[in-house]
Amino acid sequence: MTGSVSSVSGREIRENPSASLQNALAGKLPGFFSQQPSGRPGADGASFYIRGVSSYNGNNRPLIIVDDVEYSYDQFARIDPNEIENLSILKDASTTAIYGVRGANGVIVVSTRRGKEGPPQISMRAEMALSQPTIIPNYLDAYESAKMYNQAQINDNSVNPSPSFKPRWSDQDLELFKNGKDPYGHPNVNWKDVLFKQFAKQYRGNLDLSGGTQKVKYFVSVGYLYQDGMLKDFGQDQGVNSNYFHQRYNYRSNLDMSVTKSLDLRLDLYGNFGQVNTPQVGSPFGYNDLFYDYSSFLTLAPFAYPVYNPDGSLGYSTWIRNENPSYNVNNVVGRLKYYGYNQTNESNINFIGSAKQKLDFLTKGLFVQGRISFTSNYGYGRSMTRDQFPSFIYNSATDTYEARDPNVYRVRRFFLGYDARSTSRVLNMQLMVNYDRTFDSKHHVYALGLFNRNSTEASNSNAVYNFIPNNFQGYSGRVGYDYKNRYLVQFNVAYNGSDRFVRDKRFGLLPAVSAGWNISEEPFYKNSFPKFMDLLKIRGSYGIVGNDALGNSFSYYYQQNYSNGNGVVAPNFGYSSNLYTGVVEGTLANNEVTWEKEKKLDLAIEFGLFNSNVTGSFNYFDNNRYDILTTRGTVSAIFGQGLPPVNMGKVNNRGYEIELGYQSPTKSGFSYYIKGNYSVAKNKIVFQDEPSPLYPYQRFTGNSIGQMRAYTFIGYYKNADDIANSPKTAVPVQPGDLKYADLNGDGKIDGFDMSVTGNPNTPNTVYGINLGIRYKAISISANFQGARNFSVRGTAESIRAFSSNLTEVHKYAWTPELGDNAKYPRLTLLGGISDPTAYPSTFWLIPGDYLRLRNAQINFDLPSSLTRGLGIQQARIYVNGSNLLTFTSLDKLYQLDPEISSGTDRVSYPPQRLINFGISATF
Repeated sequence: MTGSVSSVSGREIRENPSASLQNALAGKLPGFFSQQPSGRPGADGASFYIRGVSSYNGNNRPLIIVDDVEYSYDQFARIDPNEIENLSILKDASTTAIYGVRGANGVIVVSTRRGKEGPPQISMRAEMALSQPTIIPNYLDAYESAKMYNQAQINDNSVNPSPSFKPRWSDQDLELFKNGKDPYGHPNVNWKDVLFKQFAKQYRGNLDLSGGTQKVKYFVSVGYLYQDGMLKDFGQDQGVNSNYFHQRYNYRSNLDMSVTKSLDLRLDLYGNFGQVNTPQVGSPFGYNDLFYDYSSFLTLAPFAYPVYNPDGSLGYSTWIRNENPSYNVNNVVGRLKYYGYNQTNESNINFIGSAKQKLDFLTKGLFVQGRISFTSNYGYGRSMTRDQFPSFIYNSATDTYEARDPNVYRVRRFFLGYDARSTSRVLNMQLMVNYDRTFDSKHHVYALGLFNRNSTEASNSNAVYNFIPNNFQGYSGRVGYDYKNRYLVQFNVAYNGSDRFVRDKRFGLLPAVSAGWNISEEPFYKNSFPKFMDLLKIRGSYGIVGNDALGNSFSYYYQQNYSNGNGVVAPNFGYSSNLYTGVVEGTLANNEVTWEKEKKLDLAIEFGLFNSNVTGSFNYFDNNRYDILTTRGTVSAIFGQGLPPVNMGKVNNRGYEIELGYQSPTKSGFSYYIKGNYSVAKNKIVFQDEPSPLYPYQRFTGNSIGQMRAYTFIGYYKNADDIANSPKTAVPVQPGDLKYADLNGDGKIDGFDMSVTGNPNTPNTVYGINLGIRYKAISISANFQGARNFSVRGTAESIRAFSSNLTEVHKYAWTPELGDNAKYPRLTLLGGISDPTAYPSTFWLIPGDYLRLRNAQINFDLPSSLTRGLGIQQARIYVNGSNLLTFTSLDKLYQLDPEISSGTDRVSYPPQRLINFGISATF
């Protein structure tokens, strides 16, 4: 092996009970970067990259190949781990060059389980897990919230004092919030307890049949997964499930046949069908997101309204209806009870047919193989929703009820909705010639020639491109030689292209070369060097690969676009005034558009000690991405016409990977292992055609992808003298507001004082520690995973007081007594210079660095003396879990999971912690 490859077995993957496959890979593979921003059932898969990100065009996703067939991100997330034999990531040019214009972001290769010669075996596995959020904000109660609301009003009134000013809540109101004697007029609702379960459940089951003869081998598997949501089941008596949930059925049949001594056939049929349910919530501003309601002060403050009135009707209050009319949505429990659900149903079926013909009659080691695969994906949406039900404002003083809406006194009927989505189809054809032979036990020669054609048809929101096939075609070759496994060299080349580009720009030649020297196989090494180092190998590779995924658009960039419109002056024809729609020229065409390219350099050393009980490697890589599709920034808008993207961008991404492990010998049934990996990938924008700013600190060029411009926080304004002696601001400031550095020294704070600063949300460093111990029938394993050098930032409903519900940190808002020890600027209802949305600053950029116990397992193999009497070949019971513990400094300001998306405006469905109980048996 002369390339950079990291692998993990299916057995290791199955130790993590997460529903999405990629969540089980974090910390196990050097060079694998991932972030799981959500735990919503059916949408909890992490975003992942190989060796970080190298392009700012929005698509850094690796190519995914499962049993030699390309998979989408969604298909990958829905693979049942029970079906996997092995998973590898390909990272350098020599391993990815054969994939040509689709290899620049790295490649994930999955091999599924296949039958083995032997009697039929039936295996089953059943699991039940309890899940809960890794973290979810705990908001302050009604008394604390109302008291802080009053303080914010007092702070705001102090700027221009009004003699008639009174805080919103009187002392009597505050006391009633505190003592709970008026639960209907002064409610104090813990919405976390009202809305969410303490634990949700997850179920998983698998049944396998495998075996075979010399002629036929088979592996057949079916699997089931059910993820329940964390909401309480408010809609049960309405005949609908208005909770979040996801259920999925997987099936696979892998069949291998030896038709003759020289002809082998492979027939695979597999797929899944699933259902994802989300509640119809009816949040303000069309969000339809319960977690927006939960985090919003103006929608769901702890004193917003009582859940139920004394007569059992749904409660409401004048706080929202009259004082915050933009947030006037009905009782949240009623919405979850009556509004119904939205559901996405999907199914996909895949077929692979392959024939392998040995050509030993021509020369030994030569064979030809043909493969055809077909994928069909179909999805449709179904909803059962309504939008009206009565709720009432109860007046405890008069014992009367006032309707929230005087026109609504009954629940409306359900309305059935259906979204007929179209099928997407992928047809892939491959023809390859392979040669692999060793001469005189010394000279190993191998070669590969591959023809590949892929055609994808899918719906598109742009009618011009709807069901227009996306075609990819390529020719690839590989030639390799090694002498006594001592000197190794390999050449790769790909000539392939895509019809997304103009004819003379479709194809390109992408070469790569790699070499290795296995020093430990040298006679001088074996005779002269210490015996404890039994492996020492150096290797390197260099090549060019491509990326034809140029962002999220599926348009043909070289085409000129036109649209209907009236232009500057509407055309007017006829004897009387008759206006006609004209044709308007759209964005200009670019006939020179082509794919991105990347020059990859990889250097590595591998070693093994003490009969390879200790193994390790060090990898250095330097990747230079160029021809990145870029929107012109240096052409003035006075040009008057939309400009197409051009291949101008450049990014450098370099770093290193360290891997070290120890596997102890087994003595008296006892063994243990420890493995660690550490990966760094730092990118830098070399060129992106941005307008030249007045000040160099505002340039994105030279910084990392994902960094932002922000003000530099230097403390709080202390008093009136401090304000008078500080640079002027565009908005009035008060003591306790955030104070920013005047970077250009012009005596005022404005946009010219924003600099590109902080870290992006994607970490540039990840690491993992894997531990395991076994004693006879008992084994224990743990996987710790961490990430460093990235920032998390919140806005609006996620952190801003009185947009967000209030948390513990808001109790430490600035006061003269706290001074610089404050954790939050002064409380205000008016936004101002401290606003995290209007004035992003380094104050809100918090390091998201974390260390997480990603998964752990305790396994017990039942004694064979017990199981064989029951006709069971082997059986085990186990307990495992994921996201079990998290250590992070993020909680000094935010109550958010560190993997949350940066710049989030509200709390989202948090990633889940799972504790899973399982049993497996083989008959």
